Amino acid sequence: MRIVLSDGSTIGGGDLISAIYRTDLVPVPVSLEMVVKATDELKGLLGIGDKLIVGDGISLTIVKSQHINMQAVKAGKRVGGLIIIAVLSGCEPLLSVASRATSLNDTSFNEVYRVLGAKIRLKSDIKLNQFICLKGQLPTKRIAISLQKEAAVTMYSDGEISVTRINDLFKGESLIYDRSALQWIDNPHVLSHGNTNFLSVDDNGSDILGSPLNNKQVGYYPRADARELQNLRRILVTKAKMVRQLDDRLNAGSVVTVDDGYGQDSLVVLTAAHRYDTGALGGRPIMATQAWLAQLEGEK
Repeated sequence: MRIVLSDGSTIGGGDLISAIYRTDLVPVPVSLEMVVKATDELKGLLGIGDKLIVGDGISLTIVKSQHINMQAVKAGKRVGGLIIIAVLSGCEPLLSVASRATSLNDTSFNEVYRVLGAKIRLKSDIKLNQFICLKGQLPTKRIAISLQKEAAVTMYSDGEISVTRINDLFKGESLIYDRSALQWIDNPHVLSHGNTNFLSVDDNGSDILGSPLNNKQVGYYPRADARELQNLRRILVTKAKMVRQLDDRLNAGSVVTVDDGYGQDSLVVLTAAHRYDTGALGGRPIMATQAWLAQLEGEK
């Protein structure tokens, strides 16, 4: 895995111990977790706020840098390490609680990200009736709630972030895998607990909007109209996971078609983690990809 530091140098295979590059369908869609040897050079280049370039020019900003003592001993000295966590550059302000209240009407996700301090521009956008993030609340959580009300997700693709409706995820080109490559998850309780049917109160203060369904949780959502209540029923539920040798085609938002010769199922990658273990401290090098695949549940 090629990781370029802020001075233009790269982290050598002898200094990189492990790295996990992850993409998710969440407000901050790209992250990197890695462990490196705590050399004098790397200590000065891997501080909070420092930039990294990963892969095909993906810029990440370090948000955590922690020194650790490891069990390995070299030349009679215990080897020190650095645990680094970095996120997509421009998104790091979203990880801190809001320092002031934000209330927007007739807005968009582009404006929401900008007002909350993120220095990014979305490739595609969706309009919002209202967005509220109070002082002390976590911006990513408030953005996730707004995404759910629009039945949408945030994804990173081709070097840009976009907001995409869940239904549109399944319209892209798909990767075909045999059913035997997946480990299927069958847990009906996850669906019944995760798929909540929300109710709200109409503007007249007396009529109830929405209707509860059998075997589903019921919750209350203030100031939601019928369209938003309908969108809240559409969720992505994890149905399978897949572990393969490094497969960089699998990223959050990728569509996977599972074919067993009798029929096909379409799933979308909810989370993809690409793992690199160099074996710098002993053991075999590992390059593998684990993906969690989800299916759309609720009314289409």
